[in-house]
Amino acid sequence: MDKLLLMKEATKLLGFTTKTIQRWDNEGKIRIIRTPGGRRRIPLSEVERLMGKDKTSNVSNRKITIYARVSSSEQKQKGDLERQVNFLKEKVESNFSTTEVITDVGSGLNDKRKGLLKLMELAKNQEITDIAIRYKDRLTRFGYGYLEEYFDSHHVTIHVFDDDKTNKTVQEELADDLISIISSFSGKLYGLSSKKHQELKKTFEETIVDVQNLSNENKERTNRSFK
Repeated sequence: MDKLLLMKEATKLLGFTTKTIQRWDNEGKIRIIRTPGGRRRIPLSEVERLMGKDKTSNVSNRKITIYARVSSSEQKQKGDLERQVNFLKEKVESNFSTTEVITDVGSGLNDKRKGLLKLMELAKNQEITDIAIRYKDRLTRFGYGYLEEYFDSHHVTIHVFDDDKTNKTVQEELADDLISIISSFSGKLYGLSSKKHQELKKTFEETIVDVQNLSNENKERTNRSFK
């Protein structure tokens, strides 16, 4: 008997979002088993077919684009961007005939990133069928649902290969994004080149550093208390 998987189990294996699988179910593109309570269960054979393990599965006409992003040139120089790309290549290249790589260096709050705009244009022109990203916030820091809806409307599936990020990376990127937010608002209030704007930005950056230092000190005290 075919093993039945929970939605969260299937999405983790496939990299698809729950919304995508639900849409495929409604369109009859995937075989779903319903429990007496109306819950969706996905046969293991369907997951294997979508992963390309079923020899009858045809992925030759599917074109996937890898999208990777880091917030700063420093992160790129440290190899963070390259590691993202290599990780995603290992995940998808065996299942897709055509793979393209698009990258950005910039804040996840910036909706004018060249790579992101190119990705949206490819979807609009039906030049791709799938997108692979490491984390949802690589695509955008806020409003991921809107982008997911956009790509879904163009029949493009987003594959998210998520795992735990280091605390350092999270802190660095959140700090960068917070600085971008305050810079944006202060720029509107005082003018991008005004002295007041620069002072406010500097104060905010110093506050972020103070918060990070305080957090590290608290962790050290906690660790000592357990020794």
